[in-house]
Amino acid sequence: MSVIDTFDVHCHIHETPGTLGVLDNNKNIAYCVQATRYTDWDSVAQLKEEYSDRIIPAFGLHPWFVEQVESGEIPETWRSRLKLLVTKHGGIVGECGLDRAARNPATGKQYPFEPQIVLLKAQLAIAHELDVPISVHCVRAFGALADVLQAAEAAGTLPPRIMLHSYSGSPEMLQQLFLRGELGARVYTSYSRIVNGRNLQKTLQCIRVMPHSRVLVESDLHDASTTALALDQAIEMVAEAHGWLLDDARRQLAENAQAFFANK
Repeated sequence: MSVIDTFDVHCHIHETPGTLGVLDNNKNIAYCVQATRYTDWDSVAQLKEEYSDRIIPAFGLHPWFVEQVESGEIPETWRSRLKLLVTKHGGIVGECGLDRAARNPATGKQYPFEPQIVLLKAQLAIAHELDVPISVHCVRAFGALADVLQAAEAAGTLPPRIMLHSYSGSPEMLQQLFLRGELGARVYTSYSRIVNGRNLQKTLQCIRVMPHSRVLVESDLHDASTTALALDQAIEMVAEAHGWLLDDARRQLAENAQAFFANK
């Protein structure tokens, strides 16, 4: 039996089922497969059932679909269904978050921001209630995200662990907004080559700012056949940031992921 030594903490491989055959070969990799919309929760649950030992399912509503919540296209019962799926399948909450850059391709308009905050708060509350980690997307909204998380900290309702996935803010933001108090003890940052490789020097600085035990890597990809290479490249970034050997970086990152997903 293969030993898992690499964790892809954020991917969407359920969206390209034709590539999933590679999971039969990549038996050393565990995948946290992140649902983003109400209609793909079942496919993530099915993937967990098919590859139970190497899939950590994540169920959430991405900010890009907030208008479907507002319009009622996503039923009001979504919260209870999300709780049921997370509990039944041993999952986490995600992908959720805030996005001030993306636009609805149908209208060309940015997604409404205040409803995004409401949607994020609801999912944070579920993660706290179920005592499970959460995976958070954030683009050009780090101040607002910090406000939401700090309010949850003050109320004693933070989830046990919080992943800022493909973190694209600055190292100064990490130190000033996210690495203080109880929140600072629960935050992990994850890095992908596809997103964070665009500004490698800033990414290396962010990795160095984080405690060694709370850095993660991800592919953030949809095609399962491309994830192994993407993960190797992300691991190389962490090794470069700290001057580590690749094997040492892989070992540390696996330990970090195991801690993040503890009891999942």
